[in-house]
Amino acid sequence: MRTPRSRLPKDFSLEEHLAACAQAVEFYPESCRGHWHAWSPAMCMSGAAGVAAWKAARSSARHAACQAPAQNTGVMQPAGAGNGAHGVFVRSDTCGQGASDAFGNFNPIRDFSQKTWNRVILDLGCGKGEYTVAVANLHPNVLFVGLDVEEICVMRAAELAVAEGVTNAVFIYADDPDLRELFGPGELDGILMNFPTPFPKKKKAHLRLTYLDRLMAYREILAPGASLRLRTDSLPFRDFSLTQLEIAGYDLRWSSDDVRAMFPDEPMSAYESKLTAQGATACGFEAVPGPAPERVEQTAPLSLVSYLPENIEDLDYVPHGMQGCVANMRGRRANCRAKGLPEWTRPIV
Repeated sequence: MRTPRSRLPKDFSLEEHLAACAQAVEFYPESCRGHWHAWSPAMCMSGAAGVAAWKAARSSARHAACQAPAQNTGVMQPAGAGNGAHGVFVRSDTCGQGASDAFGNFNPIRDFSQKTWNRVILDLGCGKGEYTVAVANLHPNVLFVGLDVEEICVMRAAELAVAEGVTNAVFIYADDPDLRELFGPGELDGILMNFPTPFPKKKKAHLRLTYLDRLMAYREILAPGASLRLRTDSLPFRDFSLTQLEIAGYDLRWSSDDVRAMFPDEPMSAYESKLTAQGATACGFEAVPGPAPERVEQTAPLSLVSYLPENIEDLDYVPHGMQGCVANMRGRRANCRAKGLPEWTRPIV
């Protein structure tokens, strides 16, 4: 599978592009933990100096990530998760102030004394930011924080925000972080998940944004009454997610097989536009944390194959990422029928 970076020209400079749109990127999200309602965009380094400083800090941060010990947070994550992308862009009113750590990373001194935003919403897995920027434009008093694991996507999202003149959308690059390192207790007023990667195979179930361990972590950073919203083209992924919500003690506000019909005027993400053009109908839900469960134990089938309907031959649309699996299942059933054998049924795993 080609990465976003592999599709770029050889002379492309990520650092130069990030320097050009730095007011819409937060290079030190950990330093904003607990203060996102007072976040404001600004920078005091740009051009060649900013590019050189970004390269040096990013290299140091990755070295620190490799050396960092694994943390027992209850959330599946690689070593160094949560370090994200670092730079040396600081607020204009504190330029020249700050401190460096053992690896030479500059950490700006922040002034978070004044609340700027009524609410803070996380767009988790924001991609290139089309949806984030569009919805931020509709709600100017809300700060939308877009997070993605692809640096190029974060850059494109920030460029779009700058081009559109949207100042209440900020973007973070972080490689599968523990969100509790980036946001304080009860700090988020909502989490959006628009067409996240479904990871259909059982062995990758822990990477799904709605996996049990992650839902338990979200409980800590969501404000009272704050909701979690999912939109996806995959009914199996939605139905798996519903099992996880129940185990994690979330209360369902609604669940729908056609979210677009419920919210016809809401902006579309790039993935929704692409997949609906291929015949998909967006399904999803909204849920809020309920009373904490006394016992948390994974009891649901983890392979998304388990959530496919029995009549797979009648599927008008096959969810993204499951085309090969469904084709194999249809082939097995056809072979059984041709040989006069009992019809093969999908496994529950």
